[in-house]
Amino acid sequence: MSKIVNRIAAVAALALAATPIIGLTAAHAGEPAQPVARIKVGDLRLSDPADAREFARRVNIAANRACEAKGFRGLSVKACLMDFNEDLKDALSEKQVAELKVAQRAGAKIELATN
Repeated sequence: MSKIVNRIAAVAALALAATPIIGLTAAHAGEPAQPVARIKVGDLRLSDPADAREFARRVNIAANRACEAKGFRGLSVKACLMDFNEDLKDALSEKQVAELKVAQRAGAKIELATN
């Protein structure tokens, strides 16, 4: 009889140990996925001021859509847009940043040109 009680106690202890792991997995599964913004740049020459302005326009559209999808209002939208621009600057390659700086020097008035 004592063998059965020991087995039941061991199974109960394992079940109690696994409960937080199951809870964390379920909580993580319930989180909404972060929206991914894709900005097409393959058709643009970022060193050209007109193309750099088009890129900035596409970025603004993507940023607004991403922040709108999160349901932010008021100052939260402003913070979301700032975070989006920071993430974008981190995602740009060195070549893209250099081309945007060239476009800015050539007269494209865009904020994304500085990293």
